[in-house]
Amino acid sequence: MKIIGYKRNNFTTKEGTVINGINIYLTYPVTGTDAEGMVAERIYMSDGKLAKCGYKPRVGDEVTLVYNRYGKPETIAKT
Repeated sequence: MKIIGYKRNNFTTKEGTVINGINIYLTYPVTGTDAEGMVAERIYMSDGKLAKCGYKPRVGDEVTLVYNRYGKPETIAKT
């Protein structure tokens, strides 16, 4: 996956907790017999998760994502 952009996005939960993080925009090749080109995807990573990973997103980086059992991005690392 290749990072094509990112944007800070902080929000407040229903309980009033402020979550700080960024939206990361990625592309990767589409797969399948009836497919061609690239897929674009957006993921959200909180500042806490990024700090835990030790990675700071940069446009152009090739990265690997690991998702948790709920399908949410858990870790991101430069490949």
